[in-house]
Amino acid sequence: GRRKLPRKTGFRAGREKTQSTSKAMSSTFEPKGKPTTTCVTIGGRRKHHTSWEDGSEMVEEYEVASNRLVLRKIRNKSALGKVSDWKVILGEPEKKAFNPRSDLIASSNKNPIFIQQDTSTHFMWRIRNIPYERSVYRLTIDSDRQQIVLRTTNKKYFKRISIPQLQAVGEKLSADPSLLTYTHDNNTLIIQYKKSSKVIQVEAEYAKVTPSGCYLLFKESGKRKDQHNKLRCDENRVFKC
Repeated sequence: GRRKLPRKTGFRAGREKTQSTSKAMSSTFEPKGKPTTTCVTIGGRRKHHTSWEDGSEMVEEYEVASNRLVLRKIRNKSALGKVSDWKVILGEPEKKAFNPRSDLIASSNKNPIFIQQDTSTHFMWRIRNIPYERSVYRLTIDSDRQQIVLRTTNKKYFKRISIPQLQAVGEKLSADPSLLTYTHDNNTLIIQYKKSSKVIQVEAEYAKVTPSGCYLLFKESGKRKDQHNKLRCDENRVFKC
């Protein structure tokens, strides 16, 4: 018969988990309806594809060895049924090939590229193709807008960085200068903000409420995978393995 995963896991439970996750990703990403997640492990990565009843989608990829989230991207469907392009929230952006028939301008490969690549202990952002020496960069905390502000003394680059994951767990940016650090090497600026123990705990619990739990159940039950095409962690989220 069907086996249930522990009810109070992740962001407390399935619906609250997915709603908190969507808030932590984008203020415009608000999926509606019951989420269903399919999972597959390929090349050392565990890939989850979650779809909602309103057509919203989210793809997450975890390293199997470390269970570290390396990619998260989202897309929506409009009221008219048009599906948007994928928006990468965390991880390497997808490289779009230039189409001479439809694209009027090709983006320069020398433009700064902003990427979020978190670790288990830090929020981390990489800005590539930014060649200025380390002394040029200025990092401050905007407490009112709850953002990290990056400026350059030569006024060549400016960036505001939000951390919605903090808002999702009810925390604010700290003015403690030891939490915010940066390095510069090989034309890449790396900014890090140390995660609080609460954020680390919530993210670790969220990673547990994934389709990887399905495989544990199969192993424990000793039954074949095709005997469990659906496993329900609660009434709101279904994992298909």
